Amino acid sequence: MRQPMNANPANVLISAIYHLGIKNQVLIHKSLNLGLLNETRQLKHIDSQLMWLLRKSKGFDFVSTIASGTALLVGEGNLSFALSLAKNPKITANRLIATTFEAKKELSNEASASAAKLRMLGATVLHGVNAAALRATLGSWLFDSIVFQFPHVGSREPVEGHNPNFILIRDFLMSAFTQLQRGGQVLITAVDTPHYHGAFQFEEAAKIAGFQTPESYPFDPSAFPQYEHTMTHQSGSALDEHDRFRTWVFEK
Repeated sequence: MRQPMNANPANVLISAIYHLGIKNQVLIHKSLNLGLLNETRQLKHIDSQLMWLLRKSKGFDFVSTIASGTALLVGEGNLSFALSLAKNPKITANRLIATTFEAKKELSNEASASAAKLRMLGATVLHGVNAAALRATLGSWLFDSIVFQFPHVGSREPVEGHNPNFILIRDFLMSAFTQLQRGGQVLITAVDTPHYHGAFQFEEAAKIAGFQTPESYPFDPSAFPQYEHTMTHQSGSALDEHDRFRTWVFEK
């Protein structure tokens, strides 16, 4: 059957995967009834692959994830991303906790203004928070989502024989693991280039910290009005210098 000319390709793909999944479930039941155990195992493997493909086809809704529970944002810099989220009508601002690595007295004028606006909206804002040692500030406080936008140490000097950005991500994930609610997620957004993939080594860091292998999805900064990323310890912005970004999603 020919699809309509105005059909959304993504929706067509999702529908096709869904119907394949239904047919595969029928085959699984028939195989079980016939005692075909080896064939059943193969069909169940296909089923898991279809489920994975379905999740990837649907993409990732950043805002809905944040809106679904309490969210902690670390390394916020000028706090413009947290402010963009707090102003989103789908998100309840008093369930947001935005933090900066910088102490309050070290904030830029822009960050101080954003902090004041966040507090007026009902969000909590904390300063001097180390993303790699969250328990020191947050104690046993647990979150449904923990977000780190464009982490970068601003150095190329190896640490423990590794790129320092890998060490940052590893230590952050280890720290975040203990602050997550059951079923919670860690979201890390970074530049989508081979160089950054090699520097962060998200899969290896996830394994060390006890997370599953992360999935990644395109990140569109234009979906967050007034978001202006700034880099800690150096001038410039990842959003100005690059045009492809991804969000890595880590689950326990």
